[in-house]
Amino acid sequence: MIFHCCFALLLALTQSDHHKFGLKEAQPRIDNTIRVCTYNVLNLFDHTDDPTLEGEFDDMGDNPGPTSIARCKELAKAIREVDADILALQEVESLEALHWFNDNFLKGMGYEYVASLDAGYYRGVEQSVLSRIPICHTTNWPNESLSDVKRAGPNWTEVPRGTDEIKYQRSPLCVTLQTEDGYTLTLFVLHHKAGRSTNWHREYEAIKTMEKVSEMMFKNPNANIMVLGDFNAAPWDKSVKVYLEGGMIDAMAHRSTNVQYDEDAPLYKTHTSDRVIDFILLNPAAYREFVPKSAFVLGTSAEDYDWRNDPIPSGYASDHYPVAIDIVPSEGKGVCVKAHPYPEFTAPEPEPEVEVKTVPLEDALFIASKRSEKFHKATCKNVDSISPKNKVGFETRSDATDTKRVPAKCCSP
Repeated sequence: MIFHCCFALLLALTQSDHHKFGLKEAQPRIDNTIRVCTYNVLNLFDHTDDPTLEGEFDDMGDNPGPTSIARCKELAKAIREVDADILALQEVESLEALHWFNDNFLKGMGYEYVASLDAGYYRGVEQSVLSRIPICHTTNWPNESLSDVKRAGPNWTEVPRGTDEIKYQRSPLCVTLQTEDGYTLTLFVLHHKAGRSTNWHREYEAIKTMEKVSEMMFKNPNANIMVLGDFNAAPWDKSVKVYLEGGMIDAMAHRSTNVQYDEDAPLYKTHTSDRVIDFILLNPAAYREFVPKSAFVLGTSAEDYDWRNDPIPSGYASDHYPVAIDIVPSEGKGVCVKAHPYPEFTAPEPEPEVEVKTVPLEDALFIASKRSEKFHKATCKNVDSISPKNKVGFETRSDATDTKRVPAKCCSP
């Protein structure tokens, strides 16, 4: 019932049946503010062959291969809607790909200043910045060892046996910008290592990054710093807590993540998988310029598809959503400006519960993930990729479709 309530609420808030999370429109701009946005653009590759990317991860192959013109347009549509002055991106192929995307799909947006450095990742994607504000310094640390990191205290994730050298999976990109009036802001654009079994690696990355932030604040207590991007972790995970315990402030700390307790929780999800894993964190100095209640998530299509086997659906931009905030580029002036209120909505009446007929997995002819709108034949190889705890079994096809699921393309009749 909770799922149906959440789904119906989102339909009321958005323009498309495939919009499930975030706002349907960006919050209006506020005069004399700077809008900062983070957005993981899901493997943004240009159409020019990069000879350094060959074999399994050939940029001209299909893993992921060149980004289609149609999806570039969807990404650009979301970016134009947000209208950020500073845009921090993840999963961009290269500086050349960033220029290609900016020149061909973001004309007129005013992104004159561009930064993108090789992050040291074997798959060839990196973090980038597009900005209307001049960039005065750019650096990263692709080969820096994390093996000297000390994880003091309890509740750290165990490091797998045999682990020797630890490095950033993708080095943070550090960019410093300065307005014509002299307001300076430094961004650490992150894309922490993904994977359910790699919490330990994210913890190492977070500690090392927070050390760099702390060093910068020690040298200049008035330095304005943001740490933003794809953290691949939830607000309660240890790697995120490293930043919070280090003094960084979550611009959306007020969010709810569970619709069972707060009906507006879907507005704050940042990923199509119903998770919050993208953040904008500010140090105390930068937080003084943050406009309270200005943070928002812009929803785009969250159409369910089998990303391992199916092409990206039409109208789909990315599996992440843009997350944005507004700041006043004048020391301590954030509270002097009022943000626009969120659009009003009324939670719909919950739909009546439908009796779900399930069977033990060993007796099931059809299997789905509890989190998916699609189901598979029990013999489908893609069933193996579903976490055992999330598997649900059905005896008949009609039992599966009664739950409003549809067959995956790989298992269509």
